[in-house]
Amino acid sequence: MNTAIETACQMINTHGFEGLYHCLVERFIHNVPMSYTQFANRTQRATLPLQSQDEALFYSVAYGLSHYNTFLQVLHNNLMIDDAGTVINIIDYGCGQGIATLAMLMYIASQQNPKNIHVNIHLIEPSAVSLGNASYKVLSFVQALGFGANITTQNRPLKEAVVPDFNNQADTLHLMSYILDIETVQEQLPNITRQIKQSSGVHHVIASSISHPNGYQGFDELSHLLLGRKEKFDYYYINHYSYRVIQGHYDNAVSKAIGMVISLDNTNATSRAA
Repeated sequence: MNTAIETACQMINTHGFEGLYHCLVERFIHNVPMSYTQFANRTQRATLPLQSQDEALFYSVAYGLSHYNTFLQVLHNNLMIDDAGTVINIIDYGCGQGIATLAMLMYIASQQNPKNIHVNIHLIEPSAVSLGNASYKVLSFVQALGFGANITTQNRPLKEAVVPDFNNQADTLHLMSYILDIETVQEQLPNITRQIKQSSGVHHVIASSISHPNGYQGFDELSHLLLGRKEKFDYYYINHYSYRVIQGHYDNAVSKAIGMVISLDNTNATSRAA
């Protein structure tokens, strides 16, 4: 495991996700691994799987805080879990370094006593580097918050992913954070949505993305595949004070994003969009 991640995760107990983020920024400032142009060219503006810890650090510093805050806001605006029971299933698609799952864990902990909750977490990600970081961060968050947990992973693209059957009666939360604007992800969505629709029980699909035509297209594709129709989504303007990798200093910024929650009750053959 990368020592920067290990050190940053030690901040979770006292300072939560922001502590982790600012610790990674400190590491970044002391040893800038690459320029934004180099990162953007190699990853096609963060749409290709990350290949190294240097790229993972760059991504975390450039996007981590805004993505976390956005997903957390989508959850607060759209999802009620106070009656979810003592077991919750979570699947994070194209999880990257686990940001959506970390936001979900923090949100659940704000609604219920985490010591009374067992979470089954499954992370799906094509980048082995990102998946390793995500697993470590998620485990650190689980332990810091006091959840009981089972964490499993798949290191593969969504077109090859198998949606796990948790074999319980608990609700399943499907997380899609900042992936739906990517054309290859849109092409691979049918494999995932088909399996979700075939799974018994109650499912909540929670998505966030950039407020951009590519993001709108991804949301339309997701809702069409799950519901057979396009659904409205919400617009978000998330203020955050984060490190600007191009300017080389901290500054206030606003993330323009969209969010959606689609709920399916496959047992009773009903569905709705939040």
